[in-house]
Amino acid sequence: MNAKIQDETVVQNQLARINDGLEGAVAQELQEIMLQVQQLAVELCPKETGALASSISLEGGAISASNGDFYECNIYAGSPDIVNPISGKPTSDYAMLVHDGHLMKNNVFWDGEPFLEEAMMAFEPELETAVNKALASLTSGNGD
Repeated sequence: MNAKIQDETVVQNQLARINDGLEGAVAQELQEIMLQVQQLAVELCPKETGALASSISLEGGAISASNGDFYECNIYAGSPDIVNPISGKPTSDYAMLVHDGHLMKNNVFWDGEPFLEEAMMAFEPELETAVNKALASLTSGNGD
């Protein structure tokens, strides 16, 4: 019985090493894709001064099963620290208005420019492929 417990421990340790290596490789691949998403979002973002585009950032970038997500990385636009030089307003005050649209002073709705959403959609196939590849590696039992 003692040998069986020892064998199970060895197998668990080996699986943990494979999983850790896979997680690192998958996280790196997904992070590279998310950097491309960020770059495209900057390109797609409307630019008057460039302040809003310069505020686009990524947060997270780790594999985590604890909250039910496989990989968690968020992209944001707007920051209280980046101020529009023309209006003097932080980009966080108007990022959502530019992205999602808003009612203008003349009561006409401006549709907005969903640059974050469009950038994510543009890379959806690459993200899906990377996740599927990782899941296939996990279920096959090899970390390749």
